[in-house]
Amino acid sequence: MKCLPCGQDNASSALFCTACRRPLVAPTKLPTRLEPLAQPAMAAAAPAMAAPHGGGRAEDFQPSRNRFAPPNAGRTSRLGADGELLTDGEAWAAFIGGSNTDYYLERFERLANGDSGGWNWASFFLRVYWMLYRKMWLSALIWYFVPGFALVALLLVCAAIAKAAVPFALIAWGVGYVALPGMKGNAWYYKHCEKKIRAVRARGGSKDQMLARIEAAGGTSGIALILLAVFGIIALIGILAAVALPAYQGYTVKAKVAQTMPVGADVAAAVGRQYEQTGQLPGQNEVDNFVLQAAHHSTYVTGVDLDGTSGTLTVHVLAPPVEGTYQMVPSADNNHHLSWTCSSPDKLSRYVPASCRPDGAPTR
Repeated sequence: MKCLPCGQDNASSALFCTACRRPLVAPTKLPTRLEPLAQPAMAAAAPAMAAPHGGGRAEDFQPSRNRFAPPNAGRTSRLGADGELLTDGEAWAAFIGGSNTDYYLERFERLANGDSGGWNWASFFLRVYWMLYRKMWLSALIWYFVPGFALVALLLVCAAIAKAAVPFALIAWGVGYVALPGMKGNAWYYKHCEKKIRAVRARGGSKDQMLARIEAAGGTSGIALILLAVFGIIALIGILAAVALPAYQGYTVKAKVAQTMPVGADVAAAVGRQYEQTGQLPGQNEVDNFVLQAAHHSTYVTGVDLDGTSGTLTVHVLAPPVEGTYQMVPSADNNHHLSWTCSSPDKLSRYVPASCRPDGAPTR
């Protein structure tokens, strides 16, 4: 018989449509399947009906059942006109999906019988990511935030009661945080599965409809893989930044220090000329004038000092984030001609040119 509202074909003996659950009415002008009118409400509500004076049994006069009433709640798992029921195994398999179905079916069977669900390695290693993969959104949120708050509360209590117990509290929390997901992962997933299946069964419908709703509620999600990929990319960027930023900083400091080398050379040449002409080293004031009159200038040179005894020039360099000095050391011949040697004994030796770097000094 065809259902007029939805067009579903049904068995000729069916009373309700298997698709929309509406009453089926024969396509005739007069309803041929109507039952006799029900007894009055007062009579139907009476606990028992007395037999009429004419005799007979009271149960023969009970009002007949209304065949067009919706099915009761106890038949929400009915799958169709054939009376087949949705089994727990079918519901579990539909909810788990195609990922490790046999593994979880075996664990669910054990849990349903009151046994332990066993150890779950995926939950042990991945924790929140495994919960997200299995669409356990609330569990993932709880497990992400609650352990941190629990640790803080535990430390506060231990610090207030017995400070010596703080290390033991940390060890206990760490063991629980690491081991508990592996021990209880299957049980958590089973409870989550059962809760969703009960909600689907309560809505009723055909077998195909319930299986479709169970599959939509269960299965796996790709959000965990997306988060792993995102965090992996972030970690990779962090590693590259940790390697590249110091190298880049070293190159910038080298460039700044390289700008100061011509200034030191110009001042050393001016001092050498004066010594060659007069046989005496200039004073500090004259050295300061040499700096101002030098052909090269650099904002990274903060000053040049002259050692009046040895004639060594100390060039002070401020090349953020590095600050240091390098020295121009003279050596005179018989004609009072000065030859200069560059050296950098302090931390600036990492950034000066190779000719100004002591043997064995590290480079960047």
